[in-house]
Amino acid sequence: MTTLLSVGNSEGERRCDARCYNADGSECDCVCGGRNHGVGERQAVDNTRELGEQWLAEIATREGKSVAALKAEIFGQPAGGALL
Repeated sequence: MTTLLSVGNSEGERRCDARCYNADGSECDCVCGGRNHGVGERQAVDNTRELGEQWLAEIATREGKSVAALKAEIFGQPAGGALL
């Protein structure tokens, strides 16, 4: 089972995994907010990558940085390198 997202804090952990992206029912309380619910693994991977890029763009804007600079800071690689 592939876990696509996992978010945890002192209250516990929430995940997005095969129980979500392979789901048949309509109910979803997953950390993806329903974005990956029942879409299959391949589409869920693409959706999650897109969501990660959106989050990086939001953080970069808030921090007054470019996405490339933020990725370099997070991943410890030169700005402009291929990441994600």
